[in-house]
Amino acid sequence: MHYKTFSAFVILLLSCFCANAQQKNLKPLGKKGKLIWKDEFNGTGLPDSTKWGYETDFVRNNEKQFYTKARIENCYEENGNLVIESKKENYKGASYTSASINTLGKHSFTGDIRIEVRAKIPDGKGIWPAIWMMGSDVKKVGWPRCSEIDIMEFVGHTPNTVWGTLHWWDSTSTEANKHLSNGSKLYFDDLHTHFHVYGMERKGNKIQLFVDNHYYFEFTVPPTAYPASFTGPLYLLINTAIGGSWGGPIDDSIFPQKYYVDYVRVYRLKK
Repeated sequence: MHYKTFSAFVILLLSCFCANAQQKNLKPLGKKGKLIWKDEFNGTGLPDSTKWGYETDFVRNNEKQFYTKARIENCYEENGNLVIESKKENYKGASYTSASINTLGKHSFTGDIRIEVRAKIPDGKGIWPAIWMMGSDVKKVGWPRCSEIDIMEFVGHTPNTVWGTLHWWDSTSTEANKHLSNGSKLYFDDLHTHFHVYGMERKGNKIQLFVDNHYYFEFTVPPTAYPASFTGPLYLLINTAIGGSWGGPIDDSIFPQKYYVDYVRVYRLKK
């Protein structure tokens, strides 16, 4: 989601590969371990308030949506899914509404873990859904010191492509805020018609991203990173942004758009 900037995105572009061309070379997932936290979204109405809070208002990246709080029109459970519905409507000075839910202050994830989120993502120019994590110390140390793991991002101006990216503070960076990033991307022809499982594994200072049954990106935290980058407690965010610095121009004819999440599951990995 690029909490405040994506000026180091060139690093990501240089490291990308096409999954269709290299699918046979992807490493299959290992054992899941013990399930320690989940939400199956089997209720009705608003998501479970003991698990999820909300970002509200205009938040970052010059995005055009107003993130609403506990507003049933934008975020609800239905038919076994969480639905984040993005709308074209006038609301508190914005022309669009959407939702961004997170576990900050409710649950953080420590140690060696696997996160799995089964989702079907929205489509269209200007749409920018994401599944991501940041350090739970974000309010204390700020971004990018808190570190950020973008498990999945899609931007409507780049069809059939999902991105996984890591952002962190690094003493070697030439940027004013010492931001660096790295990651990869995958191509699919059914992103908006089928569910896929997007996920992340953390073992010590190693991060691996995966989609469905295969890893596609691996990262080891460098010694030049801010202390505890990626290795401390993390919280989870799920949202749909509209427009902004990476979302780009918006096609108003696409609305409303629905982002479906079947489940979130967190496992404690075995040693």
